[in-house]
Amino acid sequence: MILSQKTPNRSGSLYEQTYLALRSAILSGDIAADERLIETHLADRLEVSRTPVREAIRRLQQESLIQMDSDGGLYIVKLSLRDAIKLYDCRIALERLAVLEACKHATPHHLRKIEQNLVLAEAAANSSPSAQGKPTVDSIHLLELSCEFHQLIAKGSGNSWIASLLDQISQKITLIRVQTLKGLDQLIDIDTEHRQIYEAIARRDGVAAEQQMVNHLRASQARIAEVFEQAERATQASLDSRTKCPRCDSFDISRNGRRAGRQNYLCKSCGRQFLEYGALSHG
Repeated sequence: MILSQKTPNRSGSLYEQTYLALRSAILSGDIAADERLIETHLADRLEVSRTPVREAIRRLQQESLIQMDSDGGLYIVKLSLRDAIKLYDCRIALERLAVLEACKHATPHHLRKIEQNLVLAEAAANSSPSAQGKPTVDSIHLLELSCEFHQLIAKGSGNSWIASLLDQISQKITLIRVQTLKGLDQLIDIDTEHRQIYEAIARRDGVAAEQQMVNHLRASQARIAEVFEQAERATQASLDSRTKCPRCDSFDISRNGRRAGRQNYLCKSCGRQFLEYGALSHG
């Protein structure tokens, strides 16, 4: 687990900062989706007691970012393709309203903030060309800028309820995109779509802005579906090579810390702990 840069900022309440640090680690992909969340490990890494970690986990469970399995283990929620499609349907309904209202109410300050976001995203997408001429992009940074773009439009709508509801949905979509798009270049093309939306808002053209937003989100929905399908095919192709439990041969396992420099696993089917390469651990 990589949380070295997620240590809570002591300027706020310890509980709130622990919650923000843990949420950031989840939404940035620093915590693997199949890694069991253990209070003591998280507390040690975040340099806090178990109490604020426990409270942060409880809040993240309420937000449906962490779930408990049948054995009481805590893991990051893994959302399905169906979840992704339904979340995008909800998002489209809200963002149609947000962009229409932004065309009416966005101030020059809001428009400048949106344009600044676009400039940063375009620079990130075009940076660090590889030897083959294809950009090497920090996908997580682009994802953060993409989320900010939509948040700025929601704020520009003048309707705080839209911004609040979209934030809840955006967290889930961010989690899906981190789990499915990390390391891919799927985000490079969205800056063009974002600029088209911005230009329509700047012209106060509600009809065009709404259409551009719907087209953009439908395209994102299709990209997510394609990546899910690719991942499913890859999973099936590599099934035989996956790590499995040496006791019951189950592939339903999760990482459970490290011992003696080796990865420790926990079988969710029979409860056996074992080290990588099939050597059994004690306990």
